[in-house]
Amino acid sequence: MWTYLGRRLIQVPLVLLVVSLMTFLITRATPGDPVQIMLGMQTSPAAVAAMRAEFNLDEPLPVQYGLWIAKVVTGDLGRSMRLNDRVTGLIGERLPVSLQLAAAGMVFALLVSIPLGVIAALRRNTWIDYLCTGYTVLGFAVPNFGLALILIYVFSIKLDWLPITGIGSAEAAAGGFWKHISPFIIPAIALGTLQTAMLTRLLRSSMIDVLSQDYMRTARAKGLLPSTIVIVHALKNAMIPFVTMAAVQFGYMIGVQVTIEYIFAVPGMGSAVLNAVINRDFPVIQGFTLVIAMFFLATNIVADMLYSLIDPRIRY
Repeated sequence: MWTYLGRRLIQVPLVLLVVSLMTFLITRATPGDPVQIMLGMQTSPAAVAAMRAEFNLDEPLPVQYGLWIAKVVTGDLGRSMRLNDRVTGLIGERLPVSLQLAAAGMVFALLVSIPLGVIAALRRNTWIDYLCTGYTVLGFAVPNFGLALILIYVFSIKLDWLPITGIGSAEAAAGGFWKHISPFIIPAIALGTLQTAMLTRLLRSSMIDVLSQDYMRTARAKGLLPSTIVIVHALKNAMIPFVTMAAVQFGYMIGVQVTIEYIFAVPGMGSAVLNAVINRDFPVIQGFTLVIAMFFLATNIVADMLYSLIDPRIRY
């Protein structure tokens, strides 16, 4: 296990190097001059030349990439061209907010998908199964921003039960547990519904496959309790592909919160990357993309490590 973990950790720098190179090339290939966007078209050529020199934009592309990677190795992701703040400082402010929102969405997805997947598999081809799978179809069909607007209208405007904004604010953090949790409820449901649909269908199919295995018939023949058969023998084995998909989706949710963060005014990673792309802020785009890739790799490694805990037969 430790040897496998060491091999995976060795692969991480190589993957990040490829991600950094692709991000660097894509940002330079897309149209738009960040200096002109920031300073305007009427600024003096001297000011433009000074800013290009400050951010090494007057150097050839290989030199620019080399200078940036040299700083990244030391933990310096550069400075925002528009905000004039360190990228590491921006990440320190926004990453915790995005992690909290992604965690809230994943908790909602797990709490809903695991019972639905198990029930749908146990009641296969009944009206209960059709109801559960119908919910997953609805989860795939409705976009998260449309669901967010519906939830805001019902629970915030009509019923006045939950706030629309407040995630990441000092007032919510200092207002007690409910004051801190309540702004996450609607965004978590809107963000996690698609993941709920994916995980429910995956767990249902995995449970159906496990329930048809020979050792399940043996467990029934031994007279074990139905709850023991389902939870200990069936669900535990069906969770292996489920854990993989949950880890992938959790890492994916960090980078796809743009619409949710925009609707709920969340100061997270997605909104920062969106603003950076609009303003062609190269250091922010490159730094945030690299951090999101690191987090995505970390969640996949953790999922691989959990396999051996779920199923002791798995060895690397």
